Amino acid sequence: MFPLSRTLVVLNMILFGAGLALFVQGQRASASAPDLEARLERMEGRINLLLAQRQGPVAVQPGTPSRAPELPADLDARIEQAVSRALQAQAQASKTGPRDEPAPQEPPIPDARNAAAWARGNEVVDRALSARRWGEAQARELSASSSALTLQQRENLMRRLIVAINQGQLKVETRGPLFAF
Repeated sequence: MFPLSRTLVVLNMILFGAGLALFVQGQRASASAPDLEARLERMEGRINLLLAQRQGPVAVQPGTPSRAPELPADLDARIEQAVSRALQAQAQASKTGPRDEPAPQEPPIPDARNAAAWARGNEVVDRALSARRWGEAQARELSASSSALTLQQRENLMRRLIVAINQGQLKVETRGPLFAF
């Protein structure tokens, strides 16, 4: 076996092992994954550059097997060390865990204005469902009361409208937006 092919086999085994380890651990993409990917790409570029420098222009005569270029004796050790550092960095990133996302805030206690807007919004949707049509007047009426609604309340009203439209319970008779929150 040529030294070049042995090196490539070792490199493939190392990279396969690293990929398998990440798969088995169930790692998800983290903030450091793009950094690791960029580092591995740079290392691959260096290896390719080194191989290209070592190979140089070779005149091969037809029918003559080509000789593999001589590689540095410590190339395997360099590759193993680089991959080990990358795996250690990934393991260290997984130990710190995913970045903490802020806890969802408690929804504010509805005040009288919010309760009135919620009632108006539901009334607009209920009237539209009973009339089986949604027009510009309904869209304007719903938009007028939406500023006092919470995000969850707006989503609930939009969900009711979208489901009704998708199920054919409402005929849309507007060329503008269905709702403008």
